[in-house]
Amino acid sequence: MVILLNGRPLPEPTAPPIFEAENTQDARRLVAAQARMYSDAKRLFYGRIVAVFALSVAAMATSAVWPDSRVLIGGGGGLLLFGGSFIIESIEKRQRLQAAATQELFDTRIFQIEWNSLYAARPPAIAIAKAAKCYRGGRDANWYEDTAGTHRPFDVLICQATNLGWGATMHRLWAWLLVGMFAVAVAVLGAAWVVLRLPPDAALLTLFVPFLAPAKELANLIRSNFDASSTKESAERTLSEVWEKGMFENIVPDESKLRSIQDKILTLRQANAYVPDWLDSIFHKRNEAVMRASVADRVLQAKRHGYG
Repeated sequence: MVILLNGRPLPEPTAPPIFEAENTQDARRLVAAQARMYSDAKRLFYGRIVAVFALSVAAMATSAVWPDSRVLIGGGGGLLLFGGSFIIESIEKRQRLQAAATQELFDTRIFQIEWNSLYAARPPAIAIAKAAKCYRGGRDANWYEDTAGTHRPFDVLICQATNLGWGATMHRLWAWLLVGMFAVAVAVLGAAWVVLRLPPDAALLTLFVPFLAPAKELANLIRSNFDASSTKESAERTLSEVWEKGMFENIVPDESKLRSIQDKILTLRQANAYVPDWLDSIFHKRNEAVMRASVADRVLQAKRHGYG
């Protein structure tokens, strides 16, 4: 039987259902691959951060102990470290973009929406197979909660909303913690300047040039996390407006609207501002409970309004 809404056929649930499609062998391979790719990117990222800060402190200490070597160690070493961080960052970025593209391939397949080649190139099959084979986690099944037969496109919107609602608050919290760390680092440098009684030119070579690379990393982290938080919240507001129009005005969004929301999700994944695991673990259970409750509420709301 065809159900009519305002004289138009009401879309059926996505077939096969998202919860079924995401648990096929091929879909789970994509989840495993993107998880491994993101893990590799994070290792490069944290390795770069640790190396940059450790070498920066070493350059400062060496310059302070051997004043005659300040130009070579403090100045030259600091600039070399600054440039090296860009090179490692480019490698990590390439890995992150491939992970985002793999996750996008997973989404477009199970959501049954078109691939947007303007935002990402399809990841090579060999890279997916290699990463999936190296995956050692256990989170490749049930990636999205069951939308329980909700009519399309609202089942897709529910899943997209979980990508946007997850982490906006955490990004902002981490950004402010980083701002505090940056302020403490600058204060420590100022105190070292006073304690060591360095003239301005010596302080520049001993303390501030070696701090350029760590300062760049901190500034990028602060900016990217604030940007991720505001972008997620903006995209979530857009999705909520689309949802509300569907629920209360019977305006069913078309496929292009799903694709535009997916573009924002993809862009966020490509930037992928990292929140450390230790901070995420503190709030993980609470955030997961909120996400599950949000999905359940939207599924019930869709059913009440005839979309399920």
